[in-house]
Amino acid sequence: MLRRIPFTPLVCLVIFLSTIFLNASWAAGPDDSLEILLKPNQSSGIAAPVVPRAKSHQISKFAAPPAAYLCVPPPPFGISKVKPAFCAPYEFVAPCILPAPKQGQWEMSAQVIFANMGGYIGWPRYSNWNWGWWGNSENRTDLNSDLQLPIYAAWPQFTASYHFRPNWAIRYSVLWNQLNGGGWPNNFILFGPNNWGGGWWGQNIQSTMQHAYHRVGLVYDAIRTCNSKIAVFADWVHTDTKITLGCNFCGAWGSPTWSNSINAAMAGMEFQRCFKTAPNGGTLSWDCKAGGIFLDDTVGADVEAGARYSIPLNCGRSGYVKGGYRLVDLKKTQYDFVFKNILSGGFLEGGFIF
Repeated sequence: MLRRIPFTPLVCLVIFLSTIFLNASWAAGPDDSLEILLKPNQSSGIAAPVVPRAKSHQISKFAAPPAAYLCVPPPPFGISKVKPAFCAPYEFVAPCILPAPKQGQWEMSAQVIFANMGGYIGWPRYSNWNWGWWGNSENRTDLNSDLQLPIYAAWPQFTASYHFRPNWAIRYSVLWNQLNGGGWPNNFILFGPNNWGGGWWGQNIQSTMQHAYHRVGLVYDAIRTCNSKIAVFADWVHTDTKITLGCNFCGAWGSPTWSNSINAAMAGMEFQRCFKTAPNGGTLSWDCKAGGIFLDDTVGADVEAGARYSIPLNCGRSGYVKGGYRLVDLKKTQYDFVFKNILSGGFLEGGFIF
């Protein structure tokens, strides 16, 4: 008797295996199918499509990093054929501004001239007593070698100006000193109130000279820019000079004293120009003045050339120091006398604008 084969279990096994192998989870790939098998509780059995990644561009070692683009930002996508722009370092240079007083401000300064003083006096101017020669010759007595006044001395000066208009100012200055000397004259001295005067030769003398040089006038800024200024000025000049001479045995001549004043005019020009500004705000500039003296039988000049260093202060104020060379030459000539005085040398000055 033939044995009966159980077909029903075989058919069920074939259907079960077909269902497993034909499932869509195996079509996605072995990796995804494994994940699905390991995680059977996922809501969907369909795996998301995998998008292939774009190949990244490799940056050349010669290309600058993004931080190196100082002026132009780096290109948004990859490396461009245009070379990146690199900027040279830029250094800010401050403009050179010349400090100058404004309307309603004062400028005051003090100056000291380390001067070489010279000159002569003829009193009387014409005399028959001149080295023993008879004739109408001019008498000249040297202030240094004859009157024994010191050659080198420090002469102080004070100056104040007020700017009552943007380009107009009124200014006053005074230069003064008193010199005392003495010793043995080198020559025969004729110094007296008349033709015979007084003669000191071969004896000790004492001499004193008092001199004051005043100036007051107007200053007009003809050209005024941020870094330069050209001004013209007109002053009234007044000087007082007094010379006293004494000796041990003056005899009938006593101790004569010569005193005279000068009232003259002066016209001149001033020039200032800024040429350098320091990192701290200080300003270095040229500062030059020149004027001619005339009228009242007087001729002369006052010339000053130097450099100024200004330091800015708050609220539009500033201070400065100045140094250079100055020459003051005065000569007055009348029938009865002649007087000449020269001051020349370096100077230092300090002032404020407020």
